[in-house]
Amino acid sequence: MEGPVEPAAYETAIKYELACRAAGIGVWELHVAEDRLVYCKIARSIFGFPEEGPITREMVYSVIHPDDAEVVRLAAQRAMDPQVRSTESYSYRISRFDTGERRWLIGNGIAFFDQIGPAARPLLYAGSIRDVTERELTRQGLAESEERFRLAVDAARMAVWDMNLETGIVAHSPDLNRMLGFPPAAHPTLEELRSRYAPGERERLEAEGAAATARGETSLQSRVRYDIPGKGEVTYVLRAALATPAAGGETGRRVIGVLYDATEQVRAEERLKTVNGELRHRLKNMTNLAGIFARQTWADDSRLDTYLGRIRALAMSADLMFGSRDAVLHLHDVVHRSLKPFTDDFEDRFLLQGPDAVLSDQTYTGIALVLHELATNAVKHGALSQSSGRVDLVWEVGDADLRMHWTETGGPVVSKPESSGFGLNLLRRGALPPPSSVTLDFRPEGLVAALSLSLGDASKAAGMRP
Repeated sequence: MEGPVEPAAYETAIKYELACRAAGIGVWELHVAEDRLVYCKIARSIFGFPEEGPITREMVYSVIHPDDAEVVRLAAQRAMDPQVRSTESYSYRISRFDTGERRWLIGNGIAFFDQIGPAARPLLYAGSIRDVTERELTRQGLAESEERFRLAVDAARMAVWDMNLETGIVAHSPDLNRMLGFPPAAHPTLEELRSRYAPGERERLEAEGAAATARGETSLQSRVRYDIPGKGEVTYVLRAALATPAAGGETGRRVIGVLYDATEQVRAEERLKTVNGELRHRLKNMTNLAGIFARQTWADDSRLDTYLGRIRALAMSADLMFGSRDAVLHLHDVVHRSLKPFTDDFEDRFLLQGPDAVLSDQTYTGIALVLHELATNAVKHGALSQSSGRVDLVWEVGDADLRMHWTETGGPVVSKPESSGFGLNLLRRGALPPPSSVTLDFRPEGLVAALSLSLGDASKAAGMRP
């Protein structure tokens, strides 16, 4: 305001104060000539000052955080400088006068002068204060959460990506550039990112993404092959993505996700498959040799064919333990193929009851391992070691789990082993990964085992771009 303070100016100030009260904003005045501070009730409450009595500059500055005191002083100095006359906003922290509680405030101030020009003197410095503590605490919480997320992403060497499906614009990410072989400061387009796909991947991913969208799915995971220039080998990347509405004024939909370089994991799986195949091959060779030696040793024995049948069945069971190559894997198949090698009178010694189900390769192999170990133990120490013994295997198939119950009867008296050998350790910890489990109950009348398995998905949906 220019010139002497007129009554109209005070009337405007009063209206401003009323508006501030309605918004929960505190109003204050500094009458410069008298060095007198006037705080409204809301302002007193924000600072924790007494409801009555004078308020001095010393009281005000005593509650302002030491690191922010200069901010407040400089704001007042600029506002009351006739050549600056600043009306800026400024934020600062206080410790309430009554409780010492930390609060965050935003202040505004404007000075009224006695005349126009650089020689003017401030008569009144008035303004408002607003408590923004809740907003500040929320901001700090979000910042801390973002920092934890960033550290987790950095530690896992993941890359976060964000793309608008309609515009094809991909948000800049140095981690994404690093993983896919672009310079750190580059802003690759969607087509440039797609150019890193290994042959055939783009068509596969587009078809699978369209199918997932048609099913109404918004969260997708997939393993994608990339050809990164200069690497000389295919890079395998695990990708998780979530489709969401576009942010702000954008149109279309966004896809936000993370990428994780899984090349070493894939290489380890390939090495394991190679070792698995070698073990499978060697076991087949050993069982073939056992059959040849048997023919040479007992060529005229009437029991030779029975023995050779057992050898063939045992080879088939051992093959199961290293994974099946069948296109469709069935529960009935793994049960029969795992147990038939262990007895001639299979139908009399085993009672099998339960529905069929399609299994994933991991579940199929795990069941084969468990049943093979249980049957081996039954032949050596349990019900199948005596002609009167038998095994009941009953199972139930749920939406996402399988429960099997193995009960031995008619065999020798059973006692819990004093120590666990390889077979027991395999049953309890190695054959079925969590959350699946095997529990063993060594009852005197016969071993009882309970198998709980998570069926999972035999085929997983693959996902979105880039």
